[in-house]
Amino acid sequence: MSTHISRHFHLKGHRISGVYSRSPASASELARQLDCPALTNPDKVPEDADFYILCIPDGAIPEVLDGFRGRPGTWLHTAGAVDVDVFQGLFSSYGVLYPLQTIRKKQPLDLKQTPFLVEGSSEEVKDAIIRLAGSLSKQIHEVDSPSRRIIHLAAVFANNFTNHMVHIGQEILEMQHLDKHLLDPMLEETVRNILSMGAREAQTGPAMRNDTDTMLKHTELLKQHPEWEKLYTFISRDIGRIRDK
Repeated sequence: MSTHISRHFHLKGHRISGVYSRSPASASELARQLDCPALTNPDKVPEDADFYILCIPDGAIPEVLDGFRGRPGTWLHTAGAVDVDVFQGLFSSYGVLYPLQTIRKKQPLDLKQTPFLVEGSSEEVKDAIIRLAGSLSKQIHEVDSPSRRIIHLAAVFANNFTNHMVHIGQEILEMQHLDKHLLDPMLEETVRNILSMGAREAQTGPAMRNDTDTMLKHTELLKQHPEWEKLYTFISRDIGRIRDK
């Protein structure tokens, strides 16, 4: 997150005052790319920046923030499931800058079409965050913390769980010395169908057809993998529930 967001801000002409990290190696690597100081001492973090953007694990946010309590500037986190209230009582100006996107450090990423969900401690702060986010993306949405938490949950199902299901499918093939890339064309067509007609209309497979004989054969093949068998059974049952609506 920190790599992609800071690179894009840098490319858009924003001046990065410094990169702070408790890991000297991480700070130095990114700071070199941004032509700015690498900082590992919180006392050395400049106090004249307009924005301070936290790109850290959710659980580390309260501890890190406490070390900067009372600092000037607008403080932002980039988390999907952390309330904006995490800043309350620590800073007078704060908010959220959350890109709704799957991000990998070394994978190129175009943020222009990435939805940014923003929230601010006041109307003035919110408008400033919207302008900041608008320099990176064409999709800016004002979303409060409860709604952002729901969107984050939906994203976990749509992205993280989907990825895990593909991983299981690939493992099933590889365990039988079959080519995992046999699934690739089907995956591409699945995504196209979901985007063009919606996931409900795009749903296919034995559970959607109520093909109990095929589902029984599949669960028999999964007897050596009880967790996968449970997943297959639960998901098939839920597809059936949607089918019968």
